[in-house]
Parts: sequence; C-alpha cells; structure tokens
Amino acid sequence: MKAIFSFQGTVSRSQFWLGMLAPAIVVILLVLLFNLLAPLGNALVIFVFVVFLVLQLGWLWLIFALSAKRLRDAGLSPWLCLLHFVPLVNLVVFLIAGFKPTAVERTGAPMR
Repeated sequence: MKAIFSFQGTVSRSQFWLGMLAPAIVVILLVLLFNLLAPLGNALVIFVFVVFLVLQLGWLWLIFALSAKRLRDAGLSPWLCLLHFVPLVNLVVFLIAGFKPTAVERTGAPMR
C-alpha cells in the first residue's frame, strides 16, 4: 500500500488505470451519499463533506504519484505530471500516461 503513494519506480498501464479507477469509484459513492444525506441535517452533511475533502487530498497525491511513475515507465519525464495543474492540458497528460506503451522492457533492453 505504501508503494502506491510513492513517487519512486514505475507502474504498467493496467496498474495505472486500476489505481485511478478505485478512488474514482469511492468518490462517486461519496458524492451519492452526500446527496442522499443532504436532506437529513447539517451535521451529517458536514461530516460527509469533510471525509470527502480528506479523501480528495489523498486522491490528488495518488494521481500525481501514479502519473509520475507511469510517465517514467513510458519513457517521459515524471515532471510532466505537474501539468495536471493546467486545465485541459491535464487531460492530455492523463491520456498520454494512460495509453503510451512502456518505453523499456523490464530487462533494460529497448522495445521495438
């Protein structure tokens, strides 16, 4: 679990997509829960909102860590993950990280 949040190493395309999908499902469920609980009272809604914000901060870290590792695996600079702060460009970086094949096989020999 600790390695998932690390910026060291590489991840494959499938690991990248799984790492992005799992938190997205949790966020969607929390948004649904937030909307269902909204009519019940302010205290409960505030609690769910705080939990949502804390999870979002963790997800933001996860996005940057997985993107940096995936970009490194694709043969690109991990610093490109900083472009996630630029609107619309972040989508391009996300798609490149998600679909660009591995640049180097695990043995170290370049792929053809």
